Amino acid sequence: MTNTTVVLNPSVIREDVPLFTQLGRKACEAILSRNSVGRIAFSLHDRVSIVPIHYVYDGGWIYGRTAAAGKLGEILRNRRIAFEVDEHSQLFEWRSVVARGPLYLIGLGSGAADRRLYAKAASLIRKLLPAALTEADPVPFRDQLFRIRAVEISGRASVPTGGENQTLASGWIVPEAGDPEADGVLAGRIDSALAHLPLSPRSQIRVDALDGVIALTGIAEDGPERAAVETAVLGVPGVRAVVQQLETVFPSRQQPTPTEIAREALRQLNESPRVTDSGIRIVEEHGWLRVEGYANSRKTRDDVVRRLRGVKGSRGVIDKLRIVSPETTQVVGD
Repeated sequence: MTNTTVVLNPSVIREDVPLFTQLGRKACEAILSRNSVGRIAFSLHDRVSIVPIHYVYDGGWIYGRTAAAGKLGEILRNRRIAFEVDEHSQLFEWRSVVARGPLYLIGLGSGAADRRLYAKAASLIRKLLPAALTEADPVPFRDQLFRIRAVEISGRASVPTGGENQTLASGWIVPEAGDPEADGVLAGRIDSALAHLPLSPRSQIRVDALDGVIALTGIAEDGPERAAVETAVLGVPGVRAVVQQLETVFPSRQQPTPTEIAREALRQLNESPRVTDSGIRIVEEHGWLRVEGYANSRKTRDDVVRRLRGVKGSRGVIDKLRIVSPETTQVVGD
C-alpha cells in the first residue's frame, strides 16, 4: 500500500500559516510502531473515559497490559474502543494517530494456540520492560495482557508553515452553544437536592447539565433509590428534561449493557440441548430481544422464545420467527 498524504487546504500557500494534512496508513503504522505510550478511550452508557497505557504495535494489533482489578471491567462491557497516540514538538508541529477496534483479553488458556499467543504478547511487552510479568516486575499489579485489533486507523499531522488562511463561508450559522453558567448553577442545585437523600454508600450518582438537559449516570442501590433520585431531580426548579441512565446494582454485578444482554441470549440458545437452526437471528433493541428468521418447527420456536424470556436485563421478547419445513424449505402457516 502506498503512503499517501492528503493536503487538507491545498489552495493559496502562505509561509506563516500551519499546514494540516491527513496521514496514510503506512505513515500511521510507522507512528504506532515507534511509540510505546498511548491512551485508550472507552464508553459505558453516557460516560466516556480515557486511560493511558504502554503498548507495542505488531502486525495490525496493539498489545498492552493493565490491572485486572482496574478499569478493565468497564472496558469489557463495551469492548469497542479507540486508541490514540501522538507526537509533538511545538504548537503547530505534531502528528496524531487514532485506531479503532475491539479489545480482547489474552490468557494462558488450555490450548496450544492460547499459550503461543500469551508467549508472544509477553515477549512483545518485555521489549519495553524486560522484567514484565516476572517476580522482578516493578508494576506487578498490571497482570492482564490484552490486544486491540486495529480495524480502522487514521491520522493527522501539522507543520508550522505552508498552509492558508480559511474563513467560514458566508451564511454559515454557528449553532448556539448553550449557557455554561446556567448549566453549572443547575447542576449545583441538583447536587444539593441529592445530598439530602439517604443514598446507599455503594451508590455513585453522576449529574451532568448540558444545555439545560440533565443526564443521570452511575449506579443506584436499587429500583426505589433510582426512583427517589429521579423524583428529587425533577423537583429542582429549572429542570425540564432528564436523561435517565442510572444502573441498578445487582447482587454481584451491574445492570447488563445491550452487548451483555445479546451475549446472554446467545448463551441461552447454546445451552443443552443446543438450538442449531441456522436461520435464527437475535436483535437487541432498546432492551428488547427481537428474534427473527426461520425455525424448523413450532416446538423449536416455542423453545427459543421460552429461553430468551429468561435473559436477565431484557425487557421482553418480540417473536418474529417464522416456521419453515426443512424438507420443503417452505414456510408453514401459523
